[in-house]
Amino acid sequence: MDREERLREAMEREKANRIQQKRKRVFGSAQGLMACTFDKDNGAVPQLAWARQYVEHWPEMRRENMGLLFWGPAGTGKTFAAACIANALVDLEVGVRMITLGEALLNLFGMSGEERIQYLEVLTTCGLLILDDFGVERRTPYAREQVYEIVNRRYLSGRPMVVTTNLTLKELKNADRDDSRIHDRVLERCVPVCFDGTSLRQEKTVERVKRMQTLLTGGSPAD
Repeated sequence: MDREERLREAMEREKANRIQQKRKRVFGSAQGLMACTFDKDNGAVPQLAWARQYVEHWPEMRRENMGLLFWGPAGTGKTFAAACIANALVDLEVGVRMITLGEALLNLFGMSGEERIQYLEVLTTCGLLILDDFGVERRTPYAREQVYEIVNRRYLSGRPMVVTTNLTLKELKNADRDDSRIHDRVLERCVPVCFDGTSLRQEKTVERVKRMQTLLTGGSPAD
């Protein structure tokens, strides 16, 4: 191996380590989402085509401040699709943050002063902000104000968001006055994509039950 090859390998290792460290920061406490990648696509979530196209056209999406709103019932692959986007963009060394609003609110509740400012700055200025489980957080006046601040800062920054929610479009569009100022900003910047398939979580539960039956009986799973 000549000197140039050794240097190239060293640079590749350094890049891989750098990306891995960035990936760990993307998901906060949800480190399991690091395993959500497009190569895990088994065809069960056709809406992944939107996620793939979003990554492939990221420069245009970033320039035009265009995001995605993945909406539909729980367990239909919304979080998986959003995490695939996050992991793919991290590979391109794009700054990404993916967090549930519930976790963001919990973090903000324990912060004050400069720490709070820095945390909001990260959510505001990263290349892509992914808000998972939008609308599940507690609907208290305090929570609404914090969610509004996060969404509005992002809106004013001119940087895109990807949002996942179990709420329907009707619920998002017909929210009361307090929520509408939040929802309107999301709907203005994010193209809605409906996830309306069978719950993947329910399918996996059935598979686990059948697997357990097989292990316990030492034979074929019961019907």
